[in-house]
Amino acid sequence: MEIKAVIFDMDGTLFDSERLAQRIWYQLGEEFELPVCDAFLRDLAGRDWNSAAPVFAKYFPKEWPLQQVKDRQRVLFEEFYATQGADPKPGFYEILSFLKQRQIPMAIATSAFMKCVQANLKHADANGYFDAIVTGYDPEVKAGKPAPDIYLCAARRLQVPIENCIVVEDSPTGILAAANAGAYPLLIPDAAKVDDDIRSKATWILERLDQMIPLFDKEAEIK
Repeated sequence: MEIKAVIFDMDGTLFDSERLAQRIWYQLGEEFELPVCDAFLRDLAGRDWNSAAPVFAKYFPKEWPLQQVKDRQRVLFEEFYATQGADPKPGFYEILSFLKQRQIPMAIATSAFMKCVQANLKHADANGYFDAIVTGYDPEVKAGKPAPDIYLCAARRLQVPIENCIVVEDSPTGILAAANAGAYPLLIPDAAKVDDDIRSKATWILERLDQMIPLFDKEAEIK
């Protein structure tokens, strides 16, 4: 194989922000009297508002104020990211420095708002690493994860065939999106529970970001 680019998910992969999202959902549950629970959050992980429709239908009553909840969630995220960002995950600087030194293009593909991405990168002093950033709100992304759209879009922006890309993810829906796109999925589990079926779709399963570095040796093997 020849790896020509790396595409990263953001929440729970590059930054320790998945737990922030969970806290905000628990707050939304209290404010709007919605049955937010651990199982709901596991099923929701990695999805944007469009692809989350089956999860909402499973856990929430038929009549719930979707737009009001969506608007309030955005306010809560923007309040947090107005003054700070999430902390980088272990191995963050090591893998980004390595890939930049090797001149391997990098992108972020995330369901989060662009303001969240910008705040995290500013907080981490990491604005100079990424060649493309694609969010779930990009007009070229017609369907959210587990559809492949966001990763196909990121590969196009990098001008690299998706089959020559590693996609780094932490969630089941993200791994499915990467596999559906035709990339090499790399799983670094975080808050979301990942079952054996999803794990079987990952080309590699690692514990931290900098463990990727040996994969770029010529001897790196595909399982």
